[in-house]
Amino acid sequence: MPTAEQLTEPIAEHGEGPVWDDDGGRLLAVDLEQGDLLAVSPQGDVRTRHIDDVLACVRPRREGGWVLAARRQFAVVSSIEELLAGREEPQMLPPLWDDPDLRFNEGGCDPQGRFFCGSMAYGGSAKGGQPVGALWRLDGDGSARVALGGLTIPNGLGWSPDGQRAYHVDSPSGEIALLHVAPETGEVLDREPWVRLSDALGDAADGADGATGVPDGLVVDAEGGVWVAVYGAGVVLRFDASGALSERVDIGVPAVTACTLGGTGEGEAGTRGGSVLYVTTSTQGVDLAAHPGSGAVFVLPVEVAALPPLRYDG
Repeated sequence: MPTAEQLTEPIAEHGEGPVWDDDGGRLLAVDLEQGDLLAVSPQGDVRTRHIDDVLACVRPRREGGWVLAARRQFAVVSSIEELLAGREEPQMLPPLWDDPDLRFNEGGCDPQGRFFCGSMAYGGSAKGGQPVGALWRLDGDGSARVALGGLTIPNGLGWSPDGQRAYHVDSPSGEIALLHVAPETGEVLDREPWVRLSDALGDAADGADGATGVPDGLVVDAEGGVWVAVYGAGVVLRFDASGALSERVDIGVPAVTACTLGGTGEGEAGTRGGSVLYVTTSTQGVDLAAHPGSGAVFVLPVEVAALPPLRYDG
């Protein structure tokens, strides 16, 4: 089983939402409940900008700039570089709810340029662990609506290379599901199980402390493989397009939150002709004496090529 290497020092209380910034040649991620944007170079240098009391997800826009999901509202910026330098402030869109127990979580764009992002209850709130979350859809005109309700901890979301299949995680379900999304309208027509971690791994889905690992963030590669971070088990798993387990990567810390693929591909020093797997991790609920690397970004060169992140058309 390959083992990822620690790229950075611990840089986040709860690292999440990694995405490759092609133009900047770097990884972008978030320290979710601190509301910080993290920009990480391939050498492990880090720049940080505080955005809000929560920053859940960041994705590129088709015409340049980025779309963000803060605590309860979307936002857009024209330049990550200007944002990091303090010369630009996010343009916040209207709040979508008033409930203080809810916040945004992970998301991603579809091939048509709509930005989907999940909402959930804070774990320590009165609604924590209840199915009060939703998958929100931000259309190109800036309007937002609930695309799918009844979720608990909506997490990773990604599309197949041909744009025909959407993979989605609601973590407590223990599975990666298929979302059937109407391409013309963005309406979610159905959600069905695709891979259950317990079926794929059995007892190997459990972490060393006995806690059951659950699926968290995911990314889809150029061959249609789905890489999923398994929170609590300290691993990232790859399932091929048929749903068969094809690779298991040991991260070395238990709270593995999300993953993405990036880098310049074949020929880059340190790669094996493919791309680089980037993995974010968390310190929350972790014995830091036993796992001092928690909160760092981890990396592993892999043989499969990355897909460029889908972009928001707004």
